[in-house]
Amino acid sequence: MLLHGAGLGDLVDAAMAQDLKATKIYADDSAMMIDTAGGASKITRLGYLKNAYRVIGSVPRRGAMQRSLDELARRASGWELPGGKQPFRVMFSEDGQLASVPPRSRSRLEESIARRTRGTVNRRGGRGGEYWVLTRRDLDEVLLTSRIQLPKPGQQQPGALRPDLANLLVGAAGRRPTDVFLDPFAGSGALVASRLGSPLRQAIYSDLRYGSRSGPRIDPALQRSRQVTLLSEDARTLPSVDDHTVDAIVTDPPWGEFEDLGADYEEFIEDVLTSFDRVLKTDGRVVMITARRLVGATLRHWQAHRLAVDSSHDVLVNGHPATVIVGRRQRAR
Repeated sequence: MLLHGAGLGDLVDAAMAQDLKATKIYADDSAMMIDTAGGASKITRLGYLKNAYRVIGSVPRRGAMQRSLDELARRASGWELPGGKQPFRVMFSEDGQLASVPPRSRSRLEESIARRTRGTVNRRGGRGGEYWVLTRRDLDEVLLTSRIQLPKPGQQQPGALRPDLANLLVGAAGRRPTDVFLDPFAGSGALVASRLGSPLRQAIYSDLRYGSRSGPRIDPALQRSRQVTLLSEDARTLPSVDDHTVDAIVTDPPWGEFEDLGADYEEFIEDVLTSFDRVLKTDGRVVMITARRLVGATLRHWQAHRLAVDSSHDVLVNGHPATVIVGRRQRAR
């Protein structure tokens, strides 16, 4: 069972099919249950999950939680449980929220796990393993799971893309070790930082406000990296980027809701895509996120600049409806 940011399900679904070759069993707006041969080590490297759990077993969801917990306690003694002879605690969650359960039911389940693993209960946590009992509103099962420890996400700069969304967008473009990667509206550098997590030839960070007093605060790691070129150039011209030298553009252009584009959106996106057309290689890839209300206009200009759409995914960005467009340069006939 995998938990992700609300509103990202469509994009996570596509990423899972590519990253883990997974079969989806269940999904809602912030969770997905999959069947995959990929081990826990692969899951910990994904970078776009909030939490991950390995399903040990399940019982039917029947009325009050107490009945299901008592059945879990009976069955757990016959299941293969991780964490032998180690301290553990048991946690309970319904629809992503911590849940309280009757003390007797909790104790029965803890005792069953302790007998099976020869471990000791440590309700305060801090060391040992974690077993979680999970339920979801549209799932007719109650799951006994063990938590997979994920790396802690990096610190998010104010106004920056969340790390999970940045990783999904970069992953949608593919990660090739020979890539020259460009974000021409780089802001805090979240997308460039995500791309540096995999081998590449060069990453180009460009933001018109970079270096100014009112400019974005960027990750110091980008400033130190020899693979990153830092530019303060207009995305509509990018004079320092040579023609047909960029393999992948992944970016979050302004939507015109809170920023002054200096023109109406149609004129702005036309100039931006003209610039993309110049710097992209003949087999270049593009991933762009835009407000959902602007998708029609954006796609008209994509088509005019020979950009083929491979897929699109509706997401929420800080509560705002948005769409991720994934595509590539069309080869000339």
